Amino acid sequence: ADEPWLQGVDLAAYLDCAREQNVTLLQAHRAGDRPGAAENSIGAIEASLADGAVFIEIDVIQTRDDALVLLHDRTLERTTTGAGRVSEITLAEFSALRLVDLNGQTLAEAPPTLAQVFDTLDGRGIAQIDLKGVPIATIGAAIEAADAADRSIVITYSIDDAIALHQLLPDVMFSVGIDDLAELEPLIDANVDLSRMTAWLGANGTGNPTLDVQLAERGIETSYGDFRGEREGTVDYEFMASNGAEVISVDNVPAAAAALDANARARVLLAACPASR
Repeated sequence: ADEPWLQGVDLAAYLDCAREQNVTLLQAHRAGDRPGAAENSIGAIEASLADGAVFIEIDVIQTRDDALVLLHDRTLERTTTGAGRVSEITLAEFSALRLVDLNGQTLAEAPPTLAQVFDTLDGRGIAQIDLKGVPIATIGAAIEAADAADRSIVITYSIDDAIALHQLLPDVMFSVGIDDLAELEPLIDANVDLSRMTAWLGANGTGNPTLDVQLAERGIETSYGDFRGEREGTVDYEFMASNGAEVISVDNVPAAAAALDANARARVLLAACPASR
């Protein structure tokens, strides 16, 4: 997992190749936590990269002194040894906390900063960034400061936000929820380069195969998840992969990676895709 196999990758071209060759890549939801590795932690990121996840979905929030750090909740209690709101403590206070895993075990690891995550992912994985109240301009500045445009996808929650992000950072890929083709019109009208986007089709377990085909005809990749199915033990990763998406977002990265031979397939895809270099 230490080998920087993704160094210099052209992410848009790599995703195009995944679509053209029917390869499904894995995204580790909240970094793919597991016992001994808390969500949104470097430990979980390292484990998920070793399993074969290419995309690491992370939640980014600001401290009182405007540092960008990883935490899903606005409050500290669930996943750290702290209490209260992230927005009311400093980076130094945040970094003194320790993470708590899904079994309630306190770990030796502190919750990380976004800069640490960018360093960890350099040449090894792609950050799929979920903003928890962080302005688009702020995340844009952080991506530029880390020279991390090649290893970032920013999740946007509206077509307007997607347009704003693209106008600010035309080289950075973004994800946006799409329910029907008509939603592409405002993006096209705003001269958004559709090769920089991926379409999120929801966490409904089936995606949207009809829309997936229509988007593929326009060169747009898709992703979806089945978090409920994973919780309830009914998830079928092979079915999810066969249902059109280039990226599936999963909580149980080891199980999904084993079912889809994700580690080997991601690397074989890159080797077979000269355009992505």
